[in-house]
Amino acid sequence: MPRTPARILTALLALGALSLSAQSQTAAAAVPTPSSFTAVSSQPGPRPGEVTISWSQDGRYTTDYVVETGLTSFSTTDASLPVHARGSSFFSVPGSQRSMTLTAAQTASAGAPAGSSNHLYFRLHAVNHTSSGDATKFYPYLQTVPVAPAVPVAIGTPLRAGTFNVRTARATTDTRTWLERAPDVARSIVDRNLGVVALQELGPGRADGQTGTTSGTARQTDSLLTALSSVGGSRYRLTRTTPYVQAGIPSDTQGMRILYDASRYSLVSNCVDTSSDGSYSDSCSIKLPIRSSGDTEDNRRRSAYAELADRQTGEHFFVVSVHLDARHTSTESTEKTYDALRAAQVKTTLDTINTLNTRHYPVVLGGDLNTWQNNKVGYTAHDDLIAGGFYDTAAASQQVNVHYTTLNDFVTTMSDPSPGFGARLDFLGVQGITGARYWENVMKPTDSARPSDHNLLVTDVRLPAAAPTP
Repeated sequence: MPRTPARILTALLALGALSLSAQSQTAAAAVPTPSSFTAVSSQPGPRPGEVTISWSQDGRYTTDYVVETGLTSFSTTDASLPVHARGSSFFSVPGSQRSMTLTAAQTASAGAPAGSSNHLYFRLHAVNHTSSGDATKFYPYLQTVPVAPAVPVAIGTPLRAGTFNVRTARATTDTRTWLERAPDVARSIVDRNLGVVALQELGPGRADGQTGTTSGTARQTDSLLTALSSVGGSRYRLTRTTPYVQAGIPSDTQGMRILYDASRYSLVSNCVDTSSDGSYSDSCSIKLPIRSSGDTEDNRRRSAYAELADRQTGEHFFVVSVHLDARHTSTESTEKTYDALRAAQVKTTLDTINTLNTRHYPVVLGGDLNTWQNNKVGYTAHDDLIAGGFYDTAAASQQVNVHYTTLNDFVTTMSDPSPGFGARLDFLGVQGITGARYWENVMKPTDSARPSDHNLLVTDVRLPAAAPTP
């Protein structure tokens, strides 16, 4: 299937600046306008990374069909949206055809490789190319379609992993406090029988959300372990429970933590809780960059990591928890600096893990990226994770609630965005592992007692067989 010829692409780009009605009027004065589409449908596949799009149209005054794809919403009639999407691509087929299959190479070139879990926004054009000029008829509805996921490996040791932004205890004005929600968070983890969990917003401060010393009162980190024990999860351990920075040193959130089932996995990394003064340690954490202009140490975040080993098979793997910069603005130039910062934070995290991971063990990375595919300025942090060899497990063979956003904001009823997709701010990816068997956005459409303002994400993958020790 060829890319759209330059002559047709030029016409589409020019006509794209006009409204649908203006296009019809302009085209009618020059050449006959193609007939309207009566139906357009799409589906993933048939092979991994592919997408198939089909349509119905009588073919009158139509020499070509063109599928315009993008990674964000786009419109010729809605002034709040761009005429052409971020990452726009054009694919052409002859007027005799009524379907097209984008190959894995083509969807990748359009920004949606099989391992990205990105979906393609698309609109179909009918084109009448004549010696007198070109006329175009758009299918008026923007549609979305995911690409077919990779086939997961069928051998290896099963691993069930999760990521969960559990909401800071410092949010004391929420309808329910952390101590009221902690048993629900714990129950979610135990009920899904998770082996490892990348946690965010599980801070080392007071579990009651108050400021001041933790002497004589539980930390939020420790309170989760207590809650887990109360619901049958005493087997779980945190790699770190104390602060990453010394008291009095400015810092942003320190809530990136890693939880693991100690009955199944042993901790290999030396993740010590305290340094020489007995109150903090920067072990098993990664200091992330801030912007060179406008930021202070109050904006500084850290990633958490740990190397674990399967107690039965001896297979080693890394787990990483990230919580990227949360700032957003309607000022596009400033928003681009935040997008670039989140990408820099990913790069620093991956560079550190790659340096530590000299044996190239598999890596599970979960976290709150604080960005989403439909962000018009970019999704660079996610793009860089995919470019760095990570497979977004939302592209799993079996998906549950994949259409819903992963941010529930404590609303009682979440709106169903089908046939589109809600924003996935949370990410659960694997490196060194092919595909995923299962992925779940753990939520109920209606729930008046949500454990957190984010949903737990769960995936099932397989660790490859351990290489012989040299």
